[in-house]
Amino acid sequence: MNLIKYLFFSILLFNGLVVPAQTITVMSYNIHHGADKDEKDQLPAIGAFIKASGADIVGLQEVDSVCMRTNSVDQMKELGKITGMHYAFVRHYAYQGGAYGMGILSRYPLAQVSNKRMSLLKSKNPSTAMISAVIELSKKKKLRFASAHFALDDSSRMVQAREAVAYLGADRYPVILTGDLNATPEAPEIQYLRSYFTGTDHRQIATYPAPVANKKIDYIFIRSKDLVSVKAHTVPVNSLSDHLPVVAAITIK
Repeated sequence: MNLIKYLFFSILLFNGLVVPAQTITVMSYNIHHGADKDEKDQLPAIGAFIKASGADIVGLQEVDSVCMRTNSVDQMKELGKITGMHYAFVRHYAYQGGAYGMGILSRYPLAQVSNKRMSLLKSKNPSTAMISAVIELSKKKKLRFASAHFALDDSSRMVQAREAVAYLGADRYPVILTGDLNATPEAPEIQYLRSYFTGTDHRQIATYPAPVANKKIDYIFIRSKDLVSVKAHTVPVNSLSDHLPVVAAITIK
């Protein structure tokens, strides 16, 4: 029987009907509008760090687009230039003459970039963005990559967790969800996400505040049915933002 299965899947692979698993490196990074905890501009250094990390896909939170506080710089365009990666931006809302929002950097082409609105229950703003895009790893392999920045209040975060699962759970492609979720691992909203997704960090390494972090609120999740294995998970220590970056090498189906 094993020989029959081997021959069957060999034929499918030969004919391009089964796409082999692939290992990629993913990062989630709240860049604090490209500034460190003392509000010193660190955007060029952040770009250099991302480039040197070897990350294939990066989900970025707290990104400015031509805002006055960051000298009207299009931060995603600048990071794309520094890293040589494809980029996308979606806005939470208008801010200081520009927009404040979320971004994706990718070594692979981006398609179907989406601004999924997420509910806020205790804010003057009615919603924020969850950015997602289809990443074209090859002609025969694509995945859905998303990055979210959950609310500060726990009632909104639970609603947002349910919205994220509803939006991503049935996607036709393998799904990766990253973000600053503003909740520690034992929080109900994180436990709810774990019903559908597998986290890359079994040690629950602290990510905030940088550089001496004392709690974990930044995550990389893979939809459980899409994950083959987590090869590595690291939290590099630097002072470029008020959060530490989270990096994982993962193998997906």
